[in-house]
Amino acid sequence: MHAFKRNITPALLLAVLLAPMSVAPFVVAYAPGDEAQVFGHTFSEEYWTNSSIIVKGADGTNASLTTSFVHVGEFQAFLIAFNEINTTDGQRIVLPYQLFGMHYKTPENKEVFIGAIFAFLLVHNESYGSNDLPDVGNENAWYIVPVTSNSPWTDVTAKVEPIPATLVGPNHYRFGMRYTNMTARVVSAQGGFWLSLLLPLVTVLFSEIVIQYDITIAADGAISTETLYTIGQVTRARVLNIEVDPSAIILPSMEISAVHYLAVFTSKYNVTRSSDGNRIVPPTATTPLPDNITIRVGNDSERAFDIGLGRNYALYNESTDPWDLIGDNYVALNCLLGARGSDFLLIAWQAPLSAFLFAHMAYGLSAQLRTTYSSVQDMVNHVGTAFHNSQWWYAVTFPEWNGLRVQQDPVYVAYTNVITSQTGGGGIIVVAAVVIGVVALAAVARKR
Repeated sequence: MHAFKRNITPALLLAVLLAPMSVAPFVVAYAPGDEAQVFGHTFSEEYWTNSSIIVKGADGTNASLTTSFVHVGEFQAFLIAFNEINTTDGQRIVLPYQLFGMHYKTPENKEVFIGAIFAFLLVHNESYGSNDLPDVGNENAWYIVPVTSNSPWTDVTAKVEPIPATLVGPNHYRFGMRYTNMTARVVSAQGGFWLSLLLPLVTVLFSEIVIQYDITIAADGAISTETLYTIGQVTRARVLNIEVDPSAIILPSMEISAVHYLAVFTSKYNVTRSSDGNRIVPPTATTPLPDNITIRVGNDSERAFDIGLGRNYALYNESTDPWDLIGDNYVALNCLLGARGSDFLLIAWQAPLSAFLFAHMAYGLSAQLRTTYSSVQDMVNHVGTAFHNSQWWYAVTFPEWNGLRVQQDPVYVAYTNVITSQTGGGGIIVVAAVVIGVVALAAVARKR
């Protein structure tokens, strides 16, 4: 499928760079099919990828984004991701921002939106509680923030490769993004946070970061979304701009986690343990999760989404040719984290953007939302602060790491009526924010 280029010049530079859907007709009015003015495709098509959505600022700064989309019956999935930003002073910025979403109806005809936003990587030095989990505040920990701006390694170039939407087999689709040679800033989670955030005290180079979404629709309407998540090996490192071997700063006792934040828009949902149905209260400290999480929606608490935990992962040494498989049966651990102020600071730019993008996609995909809200801006006004107020932070921890390549394959199962669906009428609308490996769910009820 060919790329479709479109240059846009809206009023706010940030909105231009980060939200191409803020233009044309979403903001003022919307009718099905209008999305083609932004994407070069419509939501009625089966699947597509546009890897060259160009947004341009008045000063000449521009950004490129990729959008992928899959549509089967009343089920849709989409991905909005950065390619790169180019500034007028010659900077090229690559960062792995991704918003993944799904839209479907449950067997009880509740309309559900689920979106996924990855926050950051977190490395901790396991020294507290012997639980192999990040206990930030009780042991040393560092945020790992991938962004290629002002990379110290001029002999390598970051590359972004959209993985286009593909029909793998009957009712089986796949799309994603690959980032290679990703520079990342290491930011202290405790003392020295501001200094290490503003100055490149420690910088590392990841061989690649790959996220693919594999979607399979079963005959009974269950939709499995397998997230193929790879953290490449740390191949180079600098401390105070001096080159060091990565092994000099990555100790055997260090473990890496993928951290996500869960956003709640309104209250028509609850989070329970799958084994006993008991509700989970947002924690104030690290809380292990021994079993799966179920998201239940509506007044009758219908099961809408399961997140499988405790997935295995493989570890590879990329320094050998061919790569040496260290092991393929390591177990990832899962936990809820108590939210910290520094967490919110790191995702401050990302939170309103994600809410803004997600609201626009939901408004375009849902006839009921277009009836509930007078405009997409009306919907944005009601969900835009949700990401900042979340009390749910979730981590998937890889205890065996040593700076090597991590590959993990978590699976989500959504309960839909896509195969046996009856068209028409919609019940409650659920809008959620799910993160790679975890979900945050929110119900957006009708305005009175």
